[in-house]
Amino acid sequence: MEGHVGEIKPVGDQPSRNSGQTGLEPEEHTIDIVEISDEDWIKSLRTTAGESTQYQSQWPRIPKVPQILRGTKDFKKFYEPRVISIGPYHHGKPNLHPGEMIKLPCAQKFLDDSKQDIKALYAKIRRNIEAVKKCYDWSSTKNYGDQKLARMMLLDGCFLLQFIRRKGMRKFLRNHQISFVEEDLFLLENQLPYGVLKLIFEGANFQGGLPMEKKIKKFIRVIGMPEGLSSEIQLEEVNEEPSHLLDLLRSSLLGQSQPEQEQQPEKKGKSSSSQGGKGGLCCRWKKGKQRGIWQSFRHIKELKAAGIYLKPSRTCFLRDVSFKSYFFFGYLKLPPITIDDFTKPMFMNMVAYEMCPDAPDDYAVTSYICFLEDLIDHADDVKELRSKHILRNLLGSDEDVAQIFNEIGNGLVDPGIYKGVKDRIQKHYDKRVNTWIAQALHDHFSTPWTIMAFTAAVLILFLTGVQTYYALPGN
Repeated sequence: MEGHVGEIKPVGDQPSRNSGQTGLEPEEHTIDIVEISDEDWIKSLRTTAGESTQYQSQWPRIPKVPQILRGTKDFKKFYEPRVISIGPYHHGKPNLHPGEMIKLPCAQKFLDDSKQDIKALYAKIRRNIEAVKKCYDWSSTKNYGDQKLARMMLLDGCFLLQFIRRKGMRKFLRNHQISFVEEDLFLLENQLPYGVLKLIFEGANFQGGLPMEKKIKKFIRVIGMPEGLSSEIQLEEVNEEPSHLLDLLRSSLLGQSQPEQEQQPEKKGKSSSSQGGKGGLCCRWKKGKQRGIWQSFRHIKELKAAGIYLKPSRTCFLRDVSFKSYFFFGYLKLPPITIDDFTKPMFMNMVAYEMCPDAPDDYAVTSYICFLEDLIDHADDVKELRSKHILRNLLGSDEDVAQIFNEIGNGLVDPGIYKGVKDRIQKHYDKRVNTWIAQALHDHFSTPWTIMAFTAAVLILFLTGVQTYYALPGN
């Protein structure tokens, strides 16, 4: 085989219990609070806390789905891979064994095309294996030896990059399998550190075509925005190196612009009585306790009755939401979005990601879902979004789309990013004269014929008045 030395070998279906593993493993601390003295107990706590800070990786962590979501209905359907496992969390599951066989020829194809030495790539990953282990939950990597984990990273990384390149994939996967794999690659528990991908592709030497980093961004653009509303500029605005593919997709969907707002959501780790504690769990509370955000409007039909109309935003960034009020009318601008089979698992995994302490602390996707859930209640609301070219429904009925947002948003608490927009909508909505005028215009001027009839009547009255005026004596 030209271009590299050696052949890539299977990682194996089950973890290895290699006693020679050299990774740093947290020691178990058992504290008997009955027999231990107060001073020793406090000292032990400080020691444990100090050790926990030693396990920070040079790459961001890849968390598991929070425990609060693991017992939910259809957990396996939306959070676990169906064809391909990436990383250690689902590696070795019997139902994913056929996917392991697909990885091998794909990875070999990537090595051939990139003209890289497999031994050199493997050596680079082995040198960074401690950083790799710290990216994942310790309970999922403790039974893998360094050799087996490094092989897993190399095999999964090469397969992933070859899948992104789209070269020769139809030799190994059928069309429906490709769709399932695409969905699997954006599950929270099915991610590979972006740093590992860089180790693999930074030395690639492809003949022609885009650099691998641009191919990744192009792949994200096609997956996240299939309707063609995105542009290369949008992904170029993602300046920071992502943690993984799901993080990159999230950043590309959100964009850099900020919604109209009056306050920022509280940062993770800064607990308050309104958040209910630490980490990402603050976003998932009983509906109604939304940090003082309250509105009397319930869905788009009610907004329309109050003279508030919808317009597509200038971009398709999820953050590009705004509201302007003009006398008796208001315009709510929302970013265009396509709804298909990929939408629900994508948003559910992004929301789960935002609930984790190691994730970005803006809760932007969670806020967007909460906002849309406020606006969408029935199929008629989805129909209105479609008619304004804000929503493209590739899923099925409008009722199915309404159900998706109601199910994703069920139990979520709005972090408050769109508070400014909601406050302005509510202020307009509270002016009852706006509702009366909007209702009158809808009832009497909803068609061109009624407008023409009204205009003709006014014109006739005006002309009659003029004629009467000139008919009076002395004129």
